[in-house]
Amino acid sequence: MQRPPDAPVSEFRLGEIALQIPTLSPDAIARAVFDAFRDDPDIPAFALVEPDGRLWGLIDRISLLTTFGQPVLRELYSKRPIHLLADPGPLVLDADMTVDEANWRLTHEKPAAVTAGFVITDAGRYHGVGTSLRLMELSVRQARARSAELEAAREQAESANRSKSSFLANLSHELRTPLNAIIGFGEILESELLGPHSDPAYRDYSRDIRASGQHLLSLINDLLDLAKAEADKLTLNEEWFDLSAAIGATLRIVQGQAQAQGVALSVRPLDPQPALLGDNRKVRQIVLNLLSNAIKFTPSGGRVTVTAAIAPDGGLTVSVADTGIGMSPADIDKAMTAFQQVETSYTRRHAGTGLGLPLTKRLVELHGGMLRIDSAVGVGTTVSVRFGADRVRLPEVRLRAAG
Repeated sequence: MQRPPDAPVSEFRLGEIALQIPTLSPDAIARAVFDAFRDDPDIPAFALVEPDGRLWGLIDRISLLTTFGQPVLRELYSKRPIHLLADPGPLVLDADMTVDEANWRLTHEKPAAVTAGFVITDAGRYHGVGTSLRLMELSVRQARARSAELEAAREQAESANRSKSSFLANLSHELRTPLNAIIGFGEILESELLGPHSDPAYRDYSRDIRASGQHLLSLINDLLDLAKAEADKLTLNEEWFDLSAAIGATLRIVQGQAQAQGVALSVRPLDPQPALLGDNRKVRQIVLNLLSNAIKFTPSGGRVTVTAAIAPDGGLTVSVADTGIGMSPADIDKAMTAFQQVETSYTRRHAGTGLGLPLTKRLVELHGGMLRIDSAVGVGTTVSVRFGADRVRLPEVRLRAAG
C-alpha cells in the first residue's frame, strides 16, 4: 500500500515497507521452512495463515535458525509442523498506520518484534511482513521530509515577513511627509500666526487637527520601527549614558498623562547611579512605552512606580509596576503579539494598535536584554527589563582613609 500522492509528507504510512512474502500454512514442515530461509537470505519471517485467511502466527528467521542450530532440537522439530516453533501472538499493524504510531506500538507492546519482525495487514487481511530495520529507514525518510517541510515553511514565512516589513516601511515613509505638513499647518492655524480666527471654535479644531496628526505620526513611527526590527535593520547608536537621567526625562513626558488620569507616579532611583551602554533614545523609548501602557491601564487613584536595581551578577533590572487592571497568562501572550490588544470593558475605552509591548520587547532584545511580565487580574502588572552586566558601569566609590 503506497502513500497517496496528496498525503502530507509528514504522515508516512506503514504499508510502504511491507515485504510481499508468501504466507505458509501452520502445518508446513519445519525442515521445509528452514530450507526456504536458507535458500533466500532476504526473507526475515513468514506469516502463518489458516486456509480461511485467518492469521495464525509468525515464524522468524533468527528463532528458527537458532533452534535448528542445536542438533537435538533440529532432530526433534525437523519433521514436525512449523506452528510448534512459531509465535502465535505476533505484533500486527495496519498498513494505513502512521510511522509514529507503529514505532510506539513496537516499543511498548511487543519489543521482541524489533528482532522477530511483525505482520502488516490491510483491511484485516494479510498484506506483508515488516521489519524494524525497514521501519527505521521509513522513520528517517519521514524525519527528512518533515525537516524539508519545516524549512520550506520557514522560508515562506520569512519571505512573507520581509514583504510585510517592506510594505510597512514604504507605507510609513509615504505617510510621514503629508502628516508632517498637516501637523505644521495645524500648529500655524492653532497659534493664529497669519491672523485671528473669525470664530473661536476654529482654534479648537486646529488644536484637534494637530493633536490627531501627532498621534498618527507616533503610530507610524512605531510601525516603521517594528518593520525595521523584523527586517533586522534597526540599529543601535551605543554610548554610555546616565540611566537615571533617561528615566527622569521619560517621567516628565508622561507626567501630564498621569495627572489627567489621576494616577500617581513615583521612582526609586539607584544609589550610586549607574551608567548604561546602549542607545539612549531607544532605551528612553522602552521606558516611555512601559510607562504609557502602565498609566493607560491604571484607573484613577492608582499608582505607577519605576524601580532600577543591580542584580547579584552585576546586571541591571528596570521595572515598571502599576496597580492597574492586570492580565491573565492568556492575556499576556496576546499583549505580546503585534496588532493584538487585550479585550476588556476597560481597554475598549482606550485606543491603540497593540504595538507597544511587541516593539518594546524587540528593542530590549536588540540590547541583548530580556523582558518579563508578571501580572494578576485586578491586582496590577509589573514589566521588568533586564540588561546584562557588560552594559552596566557603576561609578567608582572612593573611600576616605581612616584618620
